[in-house]
Formats: sequence, structure tokens, C-alpha cells
Amino acid sequence: MAPKDRKVVNFSEDYELNNRLRQNGKRQTEENREALRAIGDKAKKQLDKRVLSHDDLDAAIQKNKDKLE
Repeated sequence: MAPKDRKVVNFSEDYELNNRLRQNGKRQTEENREALRAIGDKAKKQLDKRVLSHDDLDAAIQKNKDKLE
């Protein structure tokens, strides 16, 4: 069964990335969104997943806080 759409991160939507940044106390800038996309790509490879849940991305953000403002 595929995960519900609202439970997964759509990396092409800035508002979704801004939401994750805001939830993790980071600035909502273009640079941070680009860094978040790179963090997401790395997490997908490490977890061997095609899509990430918000929880998956939040965990990856915690491991890569130094890459975000």
C-alpha cells in the first residue's frame, strides 16, 4: 500500500520544504531548500526509499543541522 500523499515530502514544492525547515527551527531560504533537497536525496539512498515521510526527513535534518542556516 502506498503512503498517503500528505505523509510524504514533495521536494518540488517550496511550501513543503519551508514547512520542514520551520518545524526544525531553520530559515526558509532558497539556499536551505536546495540543501534540504540534497539531504533528502542522500537520505533516500541511505534508507533505500523512493519517497520520504516527513519523519524520515526530520531525522535526516537532525543529522545534518550544520548544513542548514
